[in-house]
Amino acid sequence: MKQLTINATTRKEGGSAASGRLRKEGKIPAIAYGKSKDPTKLFVDSSELRVALREIGNSTPIVKVKEGKGAVRTSIIQEVQRHAITDKYLHVDFREIADDEVVQLEVPVHAVGEPWGVKNEGGTLEYVAHSVAIRSLPKNIPDYIESDVSELKVGDLIHIKELPVIDGAEYMDHAEQPVFTVIK
Repeated sequence: MKQLTINATTRKEGGSAASGRLRKEGKIPAIAYGKSKDPTKLFVDSSELRVALREIGNSTPIVKVKEGKGAVRTSIIQEVQRHAITDKYLHVDFREIADDEVVQLEVPVHAVGEPWGVKNEGGTLEYVAHSVAIRSLPKNIPDYIESDVSELKVGDLIHIKELPVIDGAEYMDHAEQPVFTVIK
């Protein structure tokens, strides 16, 4: 799993006026919360957040959040709010997780290989689900789950029960839920 670190600073003021001032300075208001922690108001640098989100791409959004000179905490980027027109970042939510806390989250799935039905039958690979829910300790969470689709013919499916086993994690979605299929 990638270990990305985002530097954050504690902020005292809340509200839309204070958040607007931060955004004009190139900072993004944020909040960090968790099971054993009261919510903390933070802000992060917008360019650092942009780089981190680009680096994460289509992977599990787990990062290390470093508050000033304080401790580095493992967090999930729970939500990123963006402006509807300008697409600029407005707010970020970090859900802190302890190393011994079992968490449930969505992990992206990636297809590997070219399906037989695409090469030979003129079909198209379709992602029925772009991510699947798993439950695991943070150390066992994969960046993504790869599944070999090269044997799929038109009309074939790969279900959750056919995805690779992840050590220390379990799938939470129904075993018969389709993930990939080849359609004509």
